[in-house]
Amino acid sequence: MIIIIDEASAKLASFYYHGEIFKLQWKRAADMSPASDELHDEFQEKLYDEQQYELQEKLQEKLPDELQEKLYGALLGKLLDELQKKLPDEQHNNLCVYEIENNSGYTESADNTAKANTGNLRIQKAPTDCIWIVSTRQQKQIADSLGIASVGEPQCGTRYAVESLAELDVEYLERVRRRYNHIPWDIGETDRCLIRELSLSDLPALYELYDKPGMTDFVEPLYDYETELEYQKAYIENMYGFYEYGMWLVFSRETGKLIGRAGLEHDELGYMIAPELWNQGYATEVCRFIIDYARENTDFEELYCRIDERNTASVRLAKKLGFTNSGHMDDDINASIYRKNIKNIKNNEKH
Repeated sequence: MIIIIDEASAKLASFYYHGEIFKLQWKRAADMSPASDELHDEFQEKLYDEQQYELQEKLQEKLPDELQEKLYGALLGKLLDELQKKLPDEQHNNLCVYEIENNSGYTESADNTAKANTGNLRIQKAPTDCIWIVSTRQQKQIADSLGIASVGEPQCGTRYAVESLAELDVEYLERVRRRYNHIPWDIGETDRCLIRELSLSDLPALYELYDKPGMTDFVEPLYDYETELEYQKAYIENMYGFYEYGMWLVFSRETGKLIGRAGLEHDELGYMIAPELWNQGYATEVCRFIIDYARENTDFEELYCRIDERNTASVRLAKKLGFTNSGHMDDDINASIYRKNIKNIKNNEKH
């Protein structure tokens, strides 16, 4: 992640003294630009064409490491050149550029492929790498014109505003950058699973999951593809974007493959695991993570789940997780309502 910020504001931000920050001076960034002269003209033209981004990704996978570094320098240098052209002269020397490596435990895979499995591709399109901590509305407008995520205090007019720059930390900046660029958030990991938000590129794998035997015995199937696509676009924008939780995807850390869905629909816990992994503890592992997540990151006093009593495996799991039958029914789907208090528990209680 590349952070752009003026030097005075940087000293007010909490990330400023973070141990993983490396400052790139403007001179160094400008020196990156000539590297592009060594790239073939036709190749450059394809790389800089916004309409050919997918081609860019495929081409980059075949580049040797040293050429990837030159390409990255060329892209970043080109972006910074464009930024400086738009700024008043007096602001040029006040801006700093920081690069953060291995930030906040996020995997690079979501950035590069929107998949859970890791890959070798490191280079990204330069604007999506960046976030600008703006101090004026003018800077915010320039960031918008360059397609760069921005964050600032309320008077700057950014979508993501903080009352004080001192509240900023690396994880928050990374999440804003991803949300702005429609890159799914990594929610967390268990011993065997990676849990992250859904990306539209995951839909084919999601259909494969739902097509497996038994997957829709007790849950609604997906819509037709076009309807599901529009539904998920709205879900990402409104559910993830507003509440910062929702139904997530579950991937195997070993294989990188999609193996389930799980998450929160407000205070309702839901999950599904691929049938080939049933009775191996995956559902227990993932649901315990989500209960802990809800306890630490939401204001919910309790969670509930709706279970068809014929789904004996889910009834057993709910009881194992500490849910109890409330004695109420959801008559619309003929399901019992199970509840669990997640706030008022003793420190030594096992959940």
